[in-house]
Amino acid sequence: MNAVITGANRGIGKQTAIALARLGHTVIMACRNVDAAALACSEVKVASGNDDVFVMELDISSSKSIRSFVQAYSERFKELHILVNNAGVSKNSRELTEDGFEMNVGTNFFGTYLLTSLLVPLFPENADCRIVIVTSNIYKIGGFRLDRIDRYRWFKAYAVSKYMLLLYSMWLSGQLKDRGIKVNAVHPGIVRTSIMYTGRWYDAIIKLLLAPFFVSVEDGAKGHVHLATAEGIGTGDYYEKSRVVKIPQRYISDRKTQELMEYSAKYMEKVLSSR
Repeated sequence: MNAVITGANRGIGKQTAIALARLGHTVIMACRNVDAAALACSEVKVASGNDDVFVMELDISSSKSIRSFVQAYSERFKELHILVNNAGVSKNSRELTEDGFEMNVGTNFFGTYLLTSLLVPLFPENADCRIVIVTSNIYKIGGFRLDRIDRYRWFKAYAVSKYMLLLYSMWLSGQLKDRGIKVNAVHPGIVRTSIMYTGRWYDAIIKLLLAPFFVSVEDGAKGHVHLATAEGIGTGDYYEKSRVVKIPQRYISDRKTQELMEYSAKYMEKVLSSR
């Protein structure tokens, strides 16, 4: 089975790549930094004993890169069975994607949305395919208004992107249920990776506050691998690591979900109509 893992050159993504390769899957490491990914790919092959591991360039903050990746992937591999939407950013400064979105929201949500939407046609029917969407329990402070999505900053913007991903995963699971594609969201825990840091003096304070809650990349990847491969997995659930956690009803809004998906569909239509 073919498995695409975004952001697989380090951290949880790399550990997920090792685990899926060990299970015999053909693993495609979809990464922005192809030089770093090439080195990581060699390490994944050695650690897993599987040579069917490949690197393809993908920057999920760029709709142009996403479209190029999907075209190249479809020509080379034809089908997809597992998609692990692992890549993401946490930017504390004001930056915009090339499509004009605030960087956290534009990368984490809109990039993931566009990539997933374009890859869905490559999943074969009724083959127990899986889509894993990495979110965070920080979604609880991610309430948003669509007319303000580019005004949120750093911690709030990151939380907004993760809440959007959670709503998207629940919506998508319903859309794809009849095709046998299982879609679930996972919070891997507070993993000791560079995404938590800013490169500024207060990183020491962040590290001190979060240290008691940190988990290793090996532990953080367990939920990804579980949802990608375990038998008996349902669809439309939210996991914390490998355990289903009920989402409080106040965070589930059919109206907000519908508004988000309509907005996202218009964005994708605009992207696909452009050259």
